[in-house]
Amino acid sequence: MSLERLRLFAELAKRGSYTKTAESLGVSKAFLSKQIRELEQELNTQLIIRNTRNMRLTSSGEVLFEQANKLTTFWQDTKKLLDVSDDCLSGIVRFTAPTALMKYKLLPVVNQLLKEYPDIGVVSDTGNQTHNLVDTSYDFAVRITNTPPQDMVAVKLLTFDYACCATPEFIAHYSLPTHPNHLLELPCISLPYWKNWLFIDQQEAIEVRLESRVQFSDNELLKQSVLASHGISRLPRYMIEQELVDGRLVEVLADYTGEQRDVYLLYPQALRRPERVKLLMNRFKTELSTGHTQV
Repeated sequence: MSLERLRLFAELAKRGSYTKTAESLGVSKAFLSKQIRELEQELNTQLIIRNTRNMRLTSSGEVLFEQANKLTTFWQDTKKLLDVSDDCLSGIVRFTAPTALMKYKLLPVVNQLLKEYPDIGVVSDTGNQTHNLVDTSYDFAVRITNTPPQDMVAVKLLTFDYACCATPEFIAHYSLPTHPNHLLELPCISLPYWKNWLFIDQQEAIEVRLESRVQFSDNELLKQSVLASHGISRLPRYMIEQELVDGRLVEVLADYTGEQRDVYLLYPQALRRPERVKLLMNRFKTELSTGHTQV
């Protein structure tokens, strides 16, 4: 049984007029009549006795009106509560993001927001797993991809590049490579599923396939291994910016352009989104990118 038909029936029973009810609800009189007829057919009983001048409820209609009125009142009260909840800057925001990106780029934004809004909580699933935002409870996702899914709203937050790096101690021992092919002769540290490193030199692409001495499936572990002087690695530049500035790491093959990746904010289409969710998404867009409209 359609809750919408029950709502229409309850409004009609209250007002006692098809014309007044249709005008009040912003629907046509023909549409209202059709919905009431279909409700009667669904229940297999007559609900309203109607002539050219007035209408009245049957005994079955009176019973249904009592129950329908309770249901519609419950629906309206619940909707008000949900509207208040969505409008208030309180509650939980749920999203997914890659671990390193969360640590180096997103977490400072989250920490500042939590400080400003003590009634907002955050649940973040960090990792490389791609979650279906339609079938899960996540409000949005932040993903590293150059091809965002077409069934999602995709807002580009930033573009980053990869940089090869090593410690000054490692370079002092092995010398500084001047060509990507020199990496084949040096200890390297890489992700086990990403052994082909691409370099661009004046529009020429040079790809080097490495059999790395050390392999980890997490960029943070690669970074720690590089800092321990075990080899050269290629990492997102945002992960090593501070170490390059303070001299703990040195950029290797800086004359070559590394691969670039885009970071997108992804979320499903929705007629309405809670204010707390819009607040965090807009913070990410404001802090990490420029020129984007707010949600």
